[in-house]
Amino acid sequence: MLASVILVSTRGVRSLNPHYFQPPWPIFSKAKGWRKRGPTIHERHQLPGQDREFPELSPKFKKENPKELHHYTGTQDVGFVDPITGEFVHVEEMYPELIVPDLRGFRLRPYVSYGTDFEIEKRRKKFEKLAVKYGSEEGADSVVFEGEKWPPPKTTPRFLFDAHYAPLIRFKSCGTGEF
Repeated sequence: MLASVILVSTRGVRSLNPHYFQPPWPIFSKAKGWRKRGPTIHERHQLPGQDREFPELSPKFKKENPKELHHYTGTQDVGFVDPITGEFVHVEEMYPELIVPDLRGFRLRPYVSYGTDFEIEKRRKKFEKLAVKYGSEEGADSVVFEGEKWPPPKTTPRFLFDAHYAPLIRFKSCGTGEF
């Protein structure tokens, strides 16, 4: 025998039903369902200009020139307002101009910080100790690496090529890295 189960609808009291907390516009709505508590409003989801952060037309397009906006850029005027006539008078001497020195024939040198003085002294003292240990600068030159010699070798295009590109080219040409 089939027993029919009658579902009796009871009145449940739930004060925070999301159905009653719909957002005021259909741009963004929170997910619906149980345990969802009302709408959340994120500023990044709002369309720009809803809070009137910028006017529709700037004073420039309205052909207005209010006195409050005269110095809003912070630049210097190229003239003055005549107090008698009220007109703006342009002054040639007040126009800004760039004064640039002529650097032709001037050799610019690279910037070297003061911290490098300590490194240079340390390297020189290390090389002098090796020169004393091996008896001469030639003996110390044969022991130290190319970058640790003192005084450092002149930087020529050949030196830069040998230091950076030659090992790679030798490895590619020989395949084993031996030459």
